[in-house]
Order: sequence, then structure tokens, then C-alpha cells
Amino acid sequence: CPWQGPYHELTVHEAECTHPTKTGNELMEILDEMDQTRKKEMQLYNSIFSLLSFEKIGYTEVQFRPYRTDDFITRLYYETPRLTVLNQTWVLKARVNDSERNPNLSCKRTLSFQLILKSKINSPMECSFLLLEGPYDDVKIRPVIYHFVFSNESAETDYMALPIVDSVECNKLLAAKNINLRLFIFQIQK
Repeated sequence: CPWQGPYHELTVHEAECTHPTKTGNELMEILDEMDQTRKKEMQLYNSIFSLLSFEKIGYTEVQFRPYRTDDFITRLYYETPRLTVLNQTWVLKARVNDSERNPNLSCKRTLSFQLILKSKINSPMECSFLLLEGPYDDVKIRPVIYHFVFSNESAETDYMALPIVDSVECNKLLAAKNINLRLFIFQIQK
């Protein structure tokens, strides 16, 4: 049974749990789903390990700071100071609930981010990148590898979901004074 919860609710769950009455076929379907999840995780970790064999790899600690727009209805957004990775200058921006009009009316919170290349480059730069929890935060992030070809004409990625495990973890991040993460960039050589 995949149930998780506080110990004092265990007896109530056990009384209501339908897992003990499931048939063998139903249990096999559940186990198959669990196997598929594990396979996807292994594929992700294998992809990360293959990225680690790239010639040009850079990483840095990033600190998102909160800012507010000066619109009529102010919006909260986050931005990092300029940072240098792979001899290029970058900035990360983040927004809450994709800048919906009233994110405070929703208890479900998400963060999305975009990576911006601030340096001028001579030729397109193909990169894979990912954000992970930093050494000073305990937020739970599922690693996701993003891919983008940066050029002088296309220096900003779209906003992508920061793969935080759940809304509770997102609220923990938003309650902090700053958001500390670690950015990895892998340059793909032609």
C-alpha cells in the first residue's frame, strides 16, 4: 500500500484501506506502475550520468531574490544576479503560478523559471541544463533536464516548470527570504 501519513492516522487508514482486498491482478497492475516509475527514474539518472561525460560542464549556486512589478496590480517575481558559467553571463528569472492575476487566491503554488544568456556569442550554443536544490536548502526537487540552443537572436528560454515535488515544498521556498538552488549547464559540442 503506498499510503503515507502521520502515525496517529495509521489505524484509521488500515480500517479503510482497500489494498488487503485487492486481487492478484490488481496488485500486479500496481506493481507494474511502480516498475514503470522506477524505469523512468533510472533513465533520468542515466541521462544525467551521460551529461557528466561532456567536455564543457559548469555549475554555480544561484540565489533568486524577490521583486515586485510596479504595475497597477503588482506581481511578485524572482531574479538572480548575473552569474558566470562556461565563460558566459547568465540570469535566471522565476515567477509564481505563471504570473496569474491573483496567485494569493490559490493554495496551490508553482514556480516556473527561464534561463537567459546575457553574453553575446559568435555561434549558436547548444546546452542542456537543470536546476537542483542547493546545499543550503532542503527543498525537494525532481531533476528534469532541459535543452535549448542559445543564440544572439534567441537568448531566452521559455518559462519552464521548476520541478518541485509538491505545492507544500513550493510554499516552503516562497516563505524563505531567498531561494537558493544549484544550476548545472552542459554545453553540447558539435
